[in-house]
Amino acid sequence: MSMPVSFVRLGSRLLLLGIVLVVLIALTGQGWFRVRQNEVAYVTRFGLVVNPKAGPLGPGLHFKIPLADVADTISVSTDTMTMPAMKVFTRDTQEVSLQLSLTYNIPPAAAYHLLYEVGRAGNIDISQNLEAVTNDRVRSVVSRRDVTDLAGEGRERIIDEIKTVVAAELKRLFDVDVQDVQIPVLDFSAQYKDAVNRATLARAQRVQSEQERERAKVDAETLVVKAKGEADSQYAKAEGMARAQLAQARAEAEATKLRGEAEATAIRVKIEAAGGVDGYARQLQAQAALNWKGDVPQITGTGGTQFPVILPLQLDEKGR
Repeated sequence: MSMPVSFVRLGSRLLLLGIVLVVLIALTGQGWFRVRQNEVAYVTRFGLVVNPKAGPLGPGLHFKIPLADVADTISVSTDTMTMPAMKVFTRDTQEVSLQLSLTYNIPPAAAYHLLYEVGRAGNIDISQNLEAVTNDRVRSVVSRRDVTDLAGEGRERIIDEIKTVVAAELKRLFDVDVQDVQIPVLDFSAQYKDAVNRATLARAQRVQSEQERERAKVDAETLVVKAKGEADSQYAKAEGMARAQLAQARAEAEATKLRGEAEATAIRVKIEAAGGVDGYARQLQAQAALNWKGDVPQITGTGGTQFPVILPLQLDEKGR
């Protein structure tokens, strides 16, 4: 049994109305877009920016014409972008591996420039543009420095120069404000590391040799000082002994002199007491006669030879 024609027409109309409603709902959903708190946006209509002089759209819900308008959003909050590690060459052709991280933010006034005046329209290749310029400027700075500067005392100065150059170029080209440039990776080739290790070892050995030479020099100087001290002590001791012997000899000579003078004085007194030399001689002869026991007096000469001493005897007139 066939359905009445009126029911068929009604069904077709309802189906068409449903399709229209679905399309309208879909188009209505595409007519609104949201801009987040940390974003700004521009709307393009058939590829042209709608009212660019009014500036970017701020956070909130905004309307756009479905199928005709496209919303381009861009983040304006502070962000950090870590770039892939890259290899650069120093002025003396040494390979260096380094990686950069940029901490930056995009001012709202720079949104139009980055979205539509740099690279492709929209925010498709903004990061790629920042990375390409940054890598080029880093290679330019490093290529003017020797690897010894980058690895030694000049490292901080070169890193500061990289930060300054990158910040200035990103500001000039993209109007991006760079807060900081970090270099978390900075590595050198295996050949350079090996050369540094060999140089360090040679320097350590040279320092050790210098220390040993200085130690030997100090030891030698110590021995010289010790020997000089001992020599000075022996000299002082010998000089003291010589002075003591000289003093003793002088004392003995002085004593002998004093004894001689005393004996001479005693003899002179005896001569004076005897009434003269003749009287003193007679006293001696008389004393010798009293002490004589019949022996001939002997005196010892040179070589131990003894010979008698003949004392002249004074005979009185009767014994002549």
